[in-house]
Amino acid sequence: MGVNSFRDAKYRLVEQIRTIKAQCNGLNPPSYQGVNDSYAEYLGIKVEEKKLDFDYGGYIPANPPSRPQPIIWIDPDGADSEHQNFTYFHEITHHIIREDNDLYSFLNQIADRNEDLSALEDRFANIGAAEFIIPSDFISTVISEKGFSISLLPELDHQFPASKPAIAIQLAQCSSHKCFVVVCNYGIRPNSQAPQAALLPHQPNQLPHLFVQYSTKSPSQEKYTIAKFTTIPVNHLLYKVFETRQSSKGKDRIPFRSGTEWLVDCDAIYFKGRVYAAFNVTQPPPSSTLQPSLF
Repeated sequence: MGVNSFRDAKYRLVEQIRTIKAQCNGLNPPSYQGVNDSYAEYLGIKVEEKKLDFDYGGYIPANPPSRPQPIIWIDPDGADSEHQNFTYFHEITHHIIREDNDLYSFLNQIADRNEDLSALEDRFANIGAAEFIIPSDFISTVISEKGFSISLLPELDHQFPASKPAIAIQLAQCSSHKCFVVVCNYGIRPNSQAPQAALLPHQPNQLPHLFVQYSTKSPSQEKYTIAKFTTIPVNHLLYKVFETRQSSKGKDRIPFRSGTEWLVDCDAIYFKGRVYAAFNVTQPPPSSTLQPSLF
């Protein structure tokens, strides 16, 4: 099957991940188990744990004969276990994308007219990491029964504690309306917006910010992307949620790095140290329990 659209690309990636999970004798739900993790061994990837200045993980493709197999770097001390789980499967997905010529060629072909290849590949790696950790068909069922809301995240965290960012991304990926979803963290954000391997070490004069750590959008929201590491201004609803540790809803602008003023309904929660928010461009459909019966 060829890859001719974003929908084709996502379907192909998700199906490959489902096949790998079925064939690999790894933990289910998956979580990072160290340098001898079964998913990396199954895919022929070498895992190295090392201190990283630029990020929490990285993927280096094979380059024989000097590098006979691909390598994943994981910083064992750079993040909590949930972030580490997500980072690991994010890098695993980079490998899957690079090994699939049709998928990688499609992303390379459309990168110029949408976003640069590194950012586009990174976005698909987030989708893949989320699919590894929490199956999209399960989230689709939950949304159908209860309706779409970012407030579902704490409830789902009890069932899938491996990674809250994965839950947030799957909520967006499984929604039928147009929306953006972000995970925001407070701290020192990376000093460069360059591709992952070129991120610079933190500078001593940087001040902590609330910034976008992960972002995604629903399949129907084809245009525009919220850039990773975008700073959230102090007058934004998301900053209010961070300061008060209280959930909030209201209209506010989508945090595009360009500063574009696009006001939409925002639904945000504070949960275990991070801010999770959905920017609903269109209204979510009601849950099946709220829809009138036809009989």
